[in-house]
Amino acid sequence: MFSVVTLLGMLAGAKFVQSDAPIRKADTALTHVKYSGRQVEEIIRFLETKYVGEVNSDELVAKAIKVIMEGLDPHTHYFPPDKMEELEERTQGHYVGIGIEVTFIGDSLVVLFPKKNSPAAKAGIHPGDFIVGVDDQAIPGDSLSKDLILKSIKGNRGTRVRLKLRPMLADTLREIVVTREEIKVPSVITGYMIDTSVAYIKINRFTNTTYREFMDHWERMATKEMAKHLVLDLRDNPGGYLKESINILSQIIGEEGKLLVYTEGKSHQRTEYKSTGKVFFTVDRVIVLINQHSASASEIIAGCLQDHDRGLIIGTRSYGKGLVQEQYELSNGGVLRMTVSKYFTPSGRLIQKPYNGFDGMDTLAIYKTISGRPVHAGGGIIPDIIVEEKINWHLPLQKRWMDLISEYAIRYNLTHHQGKLAALDEVAAIRSQLPSGEKMVDALVTLAHHRGGDQVAEMLQYLNDKKQDILHITEATLIAYRTGEEGWYRGYNIFDPVVQKAMDMIRLDVRMALEQI
Repeated sequence: MFSVVTLLGMLAGAKFVQSDAPIRKADTALTHVKYSGRQVEEIIRFLETKYVGEVNSDELVAKAIKVIMEGLDPHTHYFPPDKMEELEERTQGHYVGIGIEVTFIGDSLVVLFPKKNSPAAKAGIHPGDFIVGVDDQAIPGDSLSKDLILKSIKGNRGTRVRLKLRPMLADTLREIVVTREEIKVPSVITGYMIDTSVAYIKINRFTNTTYREFMDHWERMATKEMAKHLVLDLRDNPGGYLKESINILSQIIGEEGKLLVYTEGKSHQRTEYKSTGKVFFTVDRVIVLINQHSASASEIIAGCLQDHDRGLIIGTRSYGKGLVQEQYELSNGGVLRMTVSKYFTPSGRLIQKPYNGFDGMDTLAIYKTISGRPVHAGGGIIPDIIVEEKINWHLPLQKRWMDLISEYAIRYNLTHHQGKLAALDEVAAIRSQLPSGEKMVDALVTLAHHRGGDQVAEMLQYLNDKKQDILHITEATLIAYRTGEEGWYRGYNIFDPVVQKAMDMIRLDVRMALEQI
């Protein structure tokens, strides 16, 4: 608020001083003036009532807040009321809508798949359905952006949305009315036995239900499928609730009272989080997978297990988000999420990477694990074993190919299997019946010529450079459209170099594994 006052005072001064106005020397008594929050209201009131032109006070305050946030750390944010729904979706693991995954192919909105037991699935929406109208709005249309189109499909619980659909392989149109409901978004994407004694669990984000979801998967595999070891995939996981990661760590680190992570800040004394010793289903060996998009709670798990020599970390250096935020509700319905302290691993490493205006990093200090093994500092968690992923999933060209691969997989499934789903335990059989690599490449090239526009040459060059990887992705996508979203991981992990390295090392204890590096 002090910064708001300063900024608005500067704005007000700039508005009131004219080019021919006399310049007065500042009064000495005012050169050390202290600002108070009341001046914000005073300045806005003067601008609204006295200023020569029209003034939008909401816009002034919004601009001031934006400038304030830019001057702080990268994780302190103000969320206005109209962004609260989006914030709650990310942290609570649910939203109100009809339960579909969609993508835009050009200007057309196509359904990738309806979520299981969702309103969309019950209403008869299928993969490959083009949504050509939402209520009275035609799609594509010039009046709505892509974001607004997606927002129009969402809405309030219990309300209805009317959709006009055209199947991918037909010219017929049909209209359906779907009632919006609360859609739960699982944070644990999949959990399955990747080997006879090794479980693979993929956590997408840490919401307020992550620990329970994790335990549901681990209990099932530990008791019914005799899982002993765990590959925990935290790649691309941006973090979330600290408590959920602490609870998971307490299931992996069996001893009571072990330091898991601690926080400390200028106005916050050191707070330590320790293991409970209450392990319900034992985890033997564990490997954690991370990459440059693993942050916050993901880094807490990786850093803790590394410091305690409890498991191996494989992948690439993590993001480096080690600042603790507290959330404060504002009178206008918005929220200030403000950094109040920092995360440290048990050995004392600060997870946060350097940023402008922050000098708390000590990259020269030597940190050691519980066995005396040196570990790296300087922000983020550096894996014990570096393994690069073959694909940059965030590359624009890769995203374009993902859309084309999805369209090809939908068309293939509709043509050969009438869109019928198969069970997850049929993945091996489905994979054995897939078309040859040559046929898949020919189909993808045809689709690229049809959809690529002025990027066709660039896309085909990318395909040529990454042909084997594109084929692996296509296989996994074909499997996913037969078995559901979880099938993707069962299909792609066969080729994933990071997962395969984990499988090579999982049967060795940490010391033996490190000796082989």
